[in-house]
Amino acid sequence: MEDSCYEENRCIKKTLEKILEAQRKAKKKKGESCQTSCLAPLGELGNHYSNNTIPFILYCDCDPFKVEGVTTCRDKNSKSETFVCFITFVFRIIDIKDDCAVLELLKFKNHQKCNSKGKPICSPCSQLNCENTDDLMATGVCVNVDLSGFHAIQCLPAVCL
Repeated sequence: MEDSCYEENRCIKKTLEKILEAQRKAKKKKGESCQTSCLAPLGELGNHYSNNTIPFILYCDCDPFKVEGVTTCRDKNSKSETFVCFITFVFRIIDIKDDCAVLELLKFKNHQKCNSKGKPICSPCSQLNCENTDDLMATGVCVNVDLSGFHAIQCLPAVCL
């Protein structure tokens, strides 16, 4: 009999593999209309954009998984670059190998400013609530994770990034 943690890991890994496959197909077949869901091909977002990403939230036990990402921001006045930290609960799958995955951190455009003013992000709902789906953006910041540490996945509606 297999360990229940192992079974959960396989379930999440299979879901992520299906998401990755759907995202790769969407990039190859832009413009085709399909249904969207966690396990179905990606479809049309509007007249001139195709969905290419299924964002998701991962859970460790009962807690949502969050990552503090670091990127740079160019100051308009001094034209110098500064480090900018951000917190996210929302990810996109980039690659899977064995039981490890590369996840890209996603955030909303209004959180990319070079200052720390604004609402705190302390839960997935505080990050997502009332945000425009068109404002979700790729950051280029990735993390490598061991899939054995996750117990649940929640897929969000497909978007175009």
